[in-house]
Amino acid sequence: MTQSQRRTPGLLNPRIAAVGADLAIVPFHIPTDVFDKVFPALLAIGNIVGFIVTYPFKEICLTFADRVSTGARLVGGLNAMRREEDGTWTADIFDGVGLLNAVKAQHDPRRARVLLIGAGGWDGPSRFHLPKGARRPSRLPNWTTHALMASSAGSPGLFPDCTVTRGPPFAAGHDIIVNATPVGMNPDDGLPGAIGDFTTGMTVVDIVPAPAPTALLRKASAEGAAVIPGSAMTEGQSTALLRFFGIEE
Repeated sequence: MTQSQRRTPGLLNPRIAAVGADLAIVPFHIPTDVFDKVFPALLAIGNIVGFIVTYPFKEICLTFADRVSTGARLVGGLNAMRREEDGTWTADIFDGVGLLNAVKAQHDPRRARVLLIGAGGWDGPSRFHLPKGARRPSRLPNWTTHALMASSAGSPGLFPDCTVTRGPPFAAGHDIIVNATPVGMNPDDGLPGAIGDFTTGMTVVDIVPAPAPTALLRKASAEGAAVIPGSAMTEGQSTALLRFFGIEE
């Protein structure tokens, strides 16, 4: 667990306290090799009312849920689980909501040309929520996705007015560039591919929860593009997360 992944309690706990809710978020670091043993035990603890799940457990936790939201089902992962009064568990995901809110603050996604770089669970919320947020007749974004994204064909079925193509991760010709890979988690990571040059007017998003700007964001900023770090996605989903757990501000 990185320092950035532990920032959720610091972000949400003051807001929970401000409304007087008798809840607090406490971070747990569970090693991947014992997760299957530890997580079921946590589910059995009576005063744990929910979980906010981060990488790399978003997919596996879905198997422990009794009810799964449409969004979580479509992207194949979750980032929140809530215990219901009958003891069952409901799963949902808000990463895409957070990403969309962060992007909207910098760039209108309608009619945007979006480059999504990623393969696997990290890209799912982005692939689902960005076209959803841009949904208006004749105003949907055009998408170019990295060739590794074999599951990206799901987007056209959900949003038939959104054009999806596959290709190399080149920034040229796009308005919004999203890195949905884990590249950047480590300080010495480079770029998520031979991305080329950025220009003024582009918006570059790196969903990696890194405490310092990633190589991708440093390059984008130096070349005049607007940048959005992973922390902005976390902040963008915070209100939706609180509401999921019944906390209204």
